[in-house]
Amino acid sequence: MTGLMMKDALVMRKTLRLYALFLLFYSGLAVLGVFPMSVALAMVEVIVMVLPISSFSYDEAAKWDRYAAVLPVGRTAVVKARYLFLLLVLLAAAAIWLVGSILASLLAREDLGELLATLLVSMGLGLMIADIMLPVVYQLGPERARPWMYVIIFAPIVVLLGGAKLGLFDGIDLSWLDQLPELAVLGVFALVPLVPLVGMLLSCWISCRIYARKEF
Repeated sequence: MTGLMMKDALVMRKTLRLYALFLLFYSGLAVLGVFPMSVALAMVEVIVMVLPISSFSYDEAAKWDRYAAVLPVGRTAVVKARYLFLLLVLLAAAAIWLVGSILASLLAREDLGELLATLLVSMGLGLMIADIMLPVVYQLGPERARPWMYVIIFAPIVVLLGGAKLGLFDGIDLSWLDQLPELAVLGVFALVPLVPLVGMLLSCWISCRIYARKEF
């Protein structure tokens, strides 16, 4: 499985290098106070959303699935390696932004707790979209699944904005968060990435079932 993850890393090394440069560049601008660090943290979510489609596109162009189907490790290992690779990239991106958030709090006097909460939410949203998108891509292929990615991304935004416009969320009282210590609030926000992280187990199981039935 390590070899399969290395394959993804080598195939996407230029893309990953470009993402890393973007992360460092935007993090540096945020540390210098050009714009809020919370805006730059959205890059973590973007990377997690775009990366699966990109990796599948490379595999389709190289006819990788036909070769992978006969590997002795089995199809399940191929799917699991893709999920683990995605998690490693997410953790690496989060680590870069964590360092950037700490520097921004020290140099730009931004609130570290707010930055960490934004990072956790960005990771959670990215993981949630990946949980949904990966089985869709395994079922439909990268090109046919691409329009669904936009639906999955923008549908929650439309629902939230529409609900707020209609006043559906007016009765929700979040003032209790202000009464909690900062560490307790961060603990609440830590549940945001934890839920889709657990959901990734179900997503991986579904993807394994789909990939096992596919013919190449």
